[in-house]
Amino acid sequence: MEPNIIYCSDASYDLKTKEAGLGIKNLTTGVSHSVALTASSVQEAEEFALLEAINHAILHRHRNCIFVYDNISIDTASIGAFYANAFEMIQFLWCKRDYLVEVDRLASNVRTSASNVRTLSKQILSFAKQISDEELVCALMPLTRGETYGYLCAISGTAPMHKPCPSSMKGVNEMIVSLLMYVSSNPLRARLIERFGYIRAYKEKHYDDLLKNAHFSMEWFEEAKHECRALYRAA
Repeated sequence: MEPNIIYCSDASYDLKTKEAGLGIKNLTTGVSHSVALTASSVQEAEEFALLEAINHAILHRHRNCIFVYDNISIDTASIGAFYANAFEMIQFLWCKRDYLVEVDRLASNVRTSASNVRTLSKQILSFAKQISDEELVCALMPLTRGETYGYLCAISGTAPMHKPCPSSMKGVNEMIVSLLMYVSSNPLRARLIERFGYIRAYKEKHYDDLLKNAHFSMEWFEEAKHECRALYRAA
C-alpha cells in the first residue's frame, strides 16, 4: 500500500448569485486545483469541494487517501461507501476552517474571478428577476422535447415553437430544467422539484456551452414576452 496521500478541500459560496468556488490541494505532492461552478447551497458547495478532491485523487491513481474538510454536516460515511472500491483505504478528517486557509483562498479567488466574467447563464440569472416565471420558462423551454416540454407548457401556459438542439449534446432536457432551477424564483423552483426531483447543478460552462451551441440570445426573452402577452389577451 502506498503512503497516505492527504488532500485538503474547501468551498467559497455567494448566496445571492449561487456561484461557488472549489479549492483543493494535495499536501503530499503540493499540487493545487480550483474550479468555479454553481451550487444550490453552501452545503452543496462544500460537498462538491470534497468530491472534487476525491475525483482528483482517482484521476491521479492515488489509492490510500485522507480527505480533510471543514463542514461537519457532510455525510462522509455515504461518500466513503460509494467510493470504497476506488481506493485501498479512504479516510476523512474534519478540522476547523483555520487549518484550511490556503484552499479557502483558492476557492474564494476562483469564485471572484469567475463572477467577473459575464456569462450567458449569469445574464439569465440577472434578467430572471425582472420577468415573470411564465416568461422565463417560455424563453428556455423551446430547447426541450417530449414530456419535459409538455410540463413546461403547462407551467408557462404557452407552446412556443421548438428551437434546434445541438445534436452532439446529451441530456438537454435535464440541463434546461437544471438551469431553470438555478435562475428561478422559489415558487417555480418548488414546482420543478415536485415534478422532476432534485436535478444536479451543472458547472456554468456546461450551461453556456449548451446555450452557445443553440445560438441563444437575450432576444429569446423578448419573444417569450410577446408569446405570454398573446396568451393574456386571448384570456
